Amino acid sequence: MGSLLVAAAAAVSLTGCAAPPAPPAAPAPPAVDAAPAVSEQDMPEIRTEQVRSERRGTDVQLYLAHPTGLESTENLPVVLYLHGRDGVNPTPIPYDTLASLERLYHEGQIPAFAFAVVDGGYNPYWNDGSANGDLASMLNDELPGWLRERGLGDEEGLPFAVAGISTGGFGALTYAEDRSAAGKPVAAVAELAPALQLDWEGMKEKEAFASEEEWREVDPLRRLDELGDVPVGVWTGDADPFLDGINALVERHPNTPVVTYLPGGHEGAVFDAVGTEFVGFLADSLPQHRP
Repeated sequence: MGSLLVAAAAAVSLTGCAAPPAPPAAPAPPAVDAAPAVSEQDMPEIRTEQVRSERRGTDVQLYLAHPTGLESTENLPVVLYLHGRDGVNPTPIPYDTLASLERLYHEGQIPAFAFAVVDGGYNPYWNDGSANGDLASMLNDELPGWLRERGLGDEEGLPFAVAGISTGGFGALTYAEDRSAAGKPVAAVAELAPALQLDWEGMKEKEAFASEEEWREVDPLRRLDELGDVPVGVWTGDADPFLDGINALVERHPNTPVVTYLPGGHEGAVFDAVGTEFVGFLADSLPQHRP
């Protein structure tokens, strides 16, 4: 699969009055990476640029995808999509999910929204104190500013929902729990084959946490009470190695309106079969529809 990474230009409109002096000229927009997606399906517009993350201590890639042909992306609702172990290359979001966003919008079945991805590095469980830096703080403290600067998300630059695949599914739950604990719950969580473990032995093999105590502090299955009644959709292969943890999520969370088991394991055949239902679930959770 080829690179999907392309960039988002922020549209800035300035209205001034005659009295104050003219503001300094705006800086030149960041360089844009543009490469077509390798897929036989029609793809949404996909853009990326580099942003500076103090929480990670490095420049990271901000990836945005939204339906083509929009007159404006101002105040476009955003779903935060957390990628899995292998990062943003060759793609952080399965092609079928991206194609479904494009197709369902142009068929008039869903309102427009965007996916936003930020690079969490290799093997991220999206926790602070990770080998890749403070990933949870990057999402909670820095991402809203990046989105707000680009006119995306709500008035605070917050995504209305969160989604994740594999280790990103682990992170999507913890992000949603953090948002609920802060009094700003997401409207929905979409989980694709989340990498959830029931015991330290299984988690230790993933080499993502320095100790059992560190894992237990952020393990989303132990924090589900913080999530409240936020709806969680779940898609997984029926032979996924994380199935015990996934089943525990379904059994313990009181609001799982969509639970879909497909034949297969933790693999592309499953990941690329859920797009229509996955995107539809997220669109249905939009607090208000754009015209």
